[in-house]
Amino acid sequence: MSLQVEFPEPKPLPKTGVQVGIDLGVADLAITSDGQKYPKFQAFWEEKQGITWQRKFDRRKHQAKVNVIQWNHDKVHLIKLELNDYKNWQRARQIKARYQRKLANRRKDYLSKLTTQLVKAYDVIVIEDLKVKNLMHNHHLAKSIANASWYQFRTMLAYKCQWYGKQLIVVSPNYTSQQCASCGFQSGQKPLEIREWTCPHCGTHHDRDINAAINILHRGLKTV
Repeated sequence: MSLQVEFPEPKPLPKTGVQVGIDLGVADLAITSDGQKYPKFQAFWEEKQGITWQRKFDRRKHQAKVNVIQWNHDKVHLIKLELNDYKNWQRARQIKARYQRKLANRRKDYLSKLTTQLVKAYDVIVIEDLKVKNLMHNHHLAKSIANASWYQFRTMLAYKCQWYGKQLIVVSPNYTSQQCASCGFQSGQKPLEIREWTCPHCGTHHDRDINAAINILHRGLKTV
């Protein structure tokens, strides 16, 4: 089937005169420099069903392989069986794929609506240049990072800013959570469980994520 769709050229959105820095996180998907926190995507039912049917799929596939080997090894059978002949395994494969596809579509819809909201609200958006592939090596955070879909979030922001006449700036993430946004003092690396801290130099109390988002904004505006 071939489909032809007319897609009108996107028109630039009205200017708001507002800039924002965005810190991407695990507990919250996006934290802005003006204090807004956007929760991460969650679909417990689809995720649970996907995991359940993935296990059923693996068990049934293993059992089907064993049955195929035993059946074909016995020379009294004139019909040779293939793995795809086992309908029970095929049914589990289809149900598993349906839940996984639904989960992916819901995540994509959530990210699309969030990025559109951000592009409408801000003229300049500054984000971190995160190396997602390297961060995935941390097996404690790999699942949460994959579920957050940081790369897809950045990709959507990039083409929507281009569509609607907004500016996207990507900066280095180095030391954004360690530096005080008020005085610039480097307080050193902190464990992830520390969500708030007070600058020992100027005494300013910081929310870790909001402070990082402010530093990202300042770093991005310096490059303009």
